[in-house]
Amino acid sequence: MKWRSTRWLRWIRMMVMAVLVALAVNQFGVALSVVNGTSMQPTLENGDRLLVNKFSFLFEKPKVGDVITFEDPSQEGRYLVKRVIGTPGDRIEIKNGAVYRNGERINEPYAKCPVEDGDFGPVTVKQGTVFVMGDNRQRFASRDSRYESVGLVPYHLIDGKVELILYRPSLEAFL
Repeated sequence: MKWRSTRWLRWIRMMVMAVLVALAVNQFGVALSVVNGTSMQPTLENGDRLLVNKFSFLFEKPKVGDVITFEDPSQEGRYLVKRVIGTPGDRIEIKNGAVYRNGERINEPYAKCPVEDGDFGPVTVKQGTVFVMGDNRQRFASRDSRYESVGLVPYHLIDGKVELILYRPSLEAFL
């Protein structure tokens, strides 16, 4: 009888350890995320399944060009995915459909059209924050740092860096 109880205890201990490791990996390592909306088109599409590296920003800060996920400042528990356009100290401005960082027009091959929402800024990115925008630059397509509800994104709200599209539902049509 003692043999069976020891076996059950080992099994339970192993299951508890597996759950703890899975929680630690999800909290600090990697996570899966699903794109909901069109603000990052054409880079990301509605329904894309993403691999998010949460470990990435434990030792380094987000860089211009990184695609990140972060908690929506205006709605707890909701996450947004956007591209980092400016880091601390950068001066961001939008005029005549083009984005400027520190007075220089930036090359944005991921954006398929000019910014249609009108001129913005200039705004200087504060320490401990980033300026983010969606890749879809059509009118009202992206709720990002240009809008008061999002604003400059503090580092503590950043969840991780998008590393990989694991699955794209729109590709099923081609299979």
